[in-house]
Amino acid sequence: MRVDVALTLALAPAPDAARDVVVLDVLRATSSIVSALAAGATGVEPMGTVEAAAARARACGALLGGEREGLPPPGFDLGNSPREFEPGTCAGRLLVLSTTNGTQAVLAARGSRRVLAGALLNAEATARALAAGGAREVLLLCSGSRGQVAADDVAAAGCLAGHLALLAAAQPSDAARVAIALFDAWKHDLAGLLHRSVSGRRLHGIGLQRDVEDCARVDAIPLVAELDKEGVFRKA
Repeated sequence: MRVDVALTLALAPAPDAARDVVVLDVLRATSSIVSALAAGATGVEPMGTVEAAAARARACGALLGGEREGLPPPGFDLGNSPREFEPGTCAGRLLVLSTTNGTQAVLAARGSRRVLAGALLNAEATARALAAGGAREVLLLCSGSRGQVAADDVAAAGCLAGHLALLAAAQPSDAARVAIALFDAWKHDLAGLLHRSVSGRRLHGIGLQRDVEDCARVDAIPLVAELDKEGVFRKA
């Protein structure tokens, strides 16, 4: 197995039917996708625009969640905080989700062999699924923050790449080695790194600093979230 890391969406190669992709938006879209599925959501459907998400949710009677500038747009049922996705809200429901960075990266990855939603919350479970699924080429796609590198995503990529090295003797690219080095440097204080990241500081600015702690819990949700042929994340 070979594992590469795209440090931002702009650096990602075109989708390849022979490549498995793990999309990472730790603060917060992929963390929220994993949390929603863990809370019993039947699926999470990523959408690119607020308008498309609202229309889709209306058409199928789904919950509507997401953010712009970190906060839920007018008319949305939920924002993009993992703690909002609880069984009492999500169980048995489809969630339509649109965010600034993460859902855009998911849409860009469609056409790959597999597309998984990865986060610190489910890093080991995701790595084990890749190893068990016979992946040969793996891309860890960091969504980034408004086109810039996001330390939270890179650290999660390093965590995953390290797991893949142990589980499947994965050979890392230079970008993957950079990600592994960042994770190793901060693995005893990941919450500290996330609080200091550009995304973490933005969440502090809007009073959502608790989200940082929620998203920094490594392997707290041992769940694999895979995009199906209809473009909906389901429990794999």
